[in-house]
Amino acid sequence: MSDQLYIDGAAVRELAELLREIPDLATDLLDSVTRRARLGTREQRWQHSDTQPLPFNPVASEASDRLHTALVGWVRLVCEHRGLDYDGPTSTGGLARWLDRNLIALAMTPGVEDAPGEIRAVVEAATRIVCPPATVIELDTAALALARRSRLNASGIATLAKELGAQYRGLTVRRIQTLREAGRIAAAPGPWAPDWPEQYAVGEVLDAHLIHPLRRRRTAAKDSAPPKKTVGIEIRRAG
Repeated sequence: MSDQLYIDGAAVRELAELLREIPDLATDLLDSVTRRARLGTREQRWQHSDTQPLPFNPVASEASDRLHTALVGWVRLVCEHRGLDYDGPTSTGGLARWLDRNLIALAMTPGVEDAPGEIRAVVEAATRIVCPPATVIELDTAALALARRSRLNASGIATLAKELGAQYRGLTVRRIQTLREAGRIAAAPGPWAPDWPEQYAVGEVLDAHLIHPLRRRRTAAKDSAPPKKTVGIEIRRAG
């Protein structure tokens, strides 16, 4: 049968992987179209107005339409060339599942050489919307130097750390307390009002966070520790 296919085995496998990815992707796209995507950011209110933007994302809608149109085109071509009647759902996910079930028929359809590239392009475009690439944080060197010389309380430093990239992601209020208990940092000298939170030199805290290792989770340490010997008790591991 391989001599009757218009694409090789690698292209057939790629098509199968793409088609099986589409049903879930189509659902995520629908969430993005109606702004329900879990990974999306909240829409900010318009300035000087309490009116909320309409719950509709035109970019996601266009990507959804392009994905659906591409699949409709290939389903129609297979049905016309192979003399088949389409008996599947009309949803994007239904079209993808039908093509997956009729993958050999698709591979035996003239023009299928373009299918992997076309379907891959619309899948990748949709994926960029539902799973956007991580934002690269570009730090202003002068602003960072100024921040390092300032004094903030633990909550303020933890908030600042969120803007400084992955290496400071674990710098939380609890982490700052841990650094203090370990003698790595000290509160800046006052005098402060009795009810004011203690403040720290930001640069000192940032440096200590990178130098002082994070505590391993107790469960991880427990799992890596050798089993303790017991007297008179037989220890059996499950499995």
